[in-house]
Order: sequence, then structure tokens, then C-alpha cells
Amino acid sequence: MRSESTPPRVYLATPNPPSAVLSAAASHHLVRVRRLRRGDPIEVFDGKGRVWSAKVDDASAQACALKIGPLFSETAPSAVRTELAVALIKGDAMDRMLRAATELGVDGIRPLLCERSQVGRERAAGRHEHWRRIVVSAAEQCRRVHLPDLLAAQGFDEFLDQSDPADCLLLRPDAPALPMRLPHRSSTLLIGPEGGWADAEIERTEQRNIRAFSLGDLILRAETAPLAALAALRHAWRWR
Repeated sequence: MRSESTPPRVYLATPNPPSAVLSAAASHHLVRVRRLRRGDPIEVFDGKGRVWSAKVDDASAQACALKIGPLFSETAPSAVRTELAVALIKGDAMDRMLRAATELGVDGIRPLLCERSQVGRERAAGRHEHWRRIVVSAAEQCRRVHLPDLLAAQGFDEFLDQSDPADCLLLRPDAPALPMRLPHRSSTLLIGPEGGWADAEIERTEQRNIRAFSLGDLILRAETAPLAALAALRHAWRWR
């Protein structure tokens, strides 16, 4: 949880000190929701590890202006990446999953078009900018300095062709439980759609020797499984 004395943080892709004007949506949130006023402290981050101190210069709910101060922190990206390759989820469930995955520290999200997916490529392309805004909002809230990569939706076979099987962990109900300890190395969690993996998809992962694990006997919702797997993996790494 965030201390009330901690300045809010706002994302700017290309901060240009000594000043910046925020978008209407960001301005509304800071001025109307957070009730910031002229002179209030704020932090600006670029999603690539850099954070600047700033102050509100004009508390306009349509175009909030900031005075950007010096860069006060710069953090290199982690050498060990955690990615979710997750079948597209319909409705608001995808939004909730993206927000929580960002809070849990995921480094990359790869939406997958699987045989039993209920969302198509065209629909996914139309939602991509909406999903990115959710990722940005979640990063602001949890005070991340690196935005997770949100890639365009791709077919399951396309993903397999581009991936190293040694880095992949497939979530499957009939597989052994995910171990309590795992090597701390870059990993991609493969999570299937609401209807589960098709037999042909499982066969293709077995042909590539992709390891399969489960999260126990309970049947998890499509939006819950990626988050449980992500938390379990980070726990196995002792939350590094």
C-alpha cells in the first residue's frame, strides 16, 4: 500500500524538462480525483526506469501543467524477465488480468490466439490501445518504473516458432504441481483459454519438450490462472 505522503506518479513517454502538459484523462484524474493543486509535488516516469521530481504548475482538469525538476532515480531493467503468453480473454476479465499482472511485476504480456479463443485478431487489435492504458494506470498506481511490454496478439503456432522451449512453462490441469523452487531465469508462462488447450496444441508443446505444470486440483477462471501462476513463479524465486 502507498503512504498518503508519497507523491503520485504519472507516466510520460518522453518527458521534456522543465515543463509538460498532461493529457485530458491524466489531468482529470490528478485534479478531480486526486485533488492536486498548484505547487503539489508529483513524480514523472518514462516507463524505462527513469523518474523525475515535479510540481503542479497549473491545476487544470483539462490540461494540467507540470514543472519538471531533476532526474532523481534511474533503474536498469532486470536481467531475468517474466512473461505471460496468455490466451485472449473476453470482456472486462482481460482488463482485470492485465492490471493485476502489472502489479505483480510481469515484464511482458503476449496475447495468444488459440483454437478455443473467443476473441479474434481484429478485436484484439482494436483493444490494444485500451489495454495499454490499463497497464500504464496500473504501473502508476503500484509505482513501477518499467512498463511491461504489451505485444500484439499472435497465433499460438507463431508464438511457439519464435520462443525458446527451455524458457516456457505450460499451465495444464493434469500436469504435476509447480515446484516450490525454480531456477531464477527468464521464463514465459503459457496460459490457455476458457475452454482449455486443444489436444493439438498440447501435442505441439510436447513435441517441443515444453515443461507442463499445474496449480493444484482447483479449476481456475481464465483471468485468475495467469495471476496465480505469476505469483507462484515469483514465490518460487523468493520474490526476486
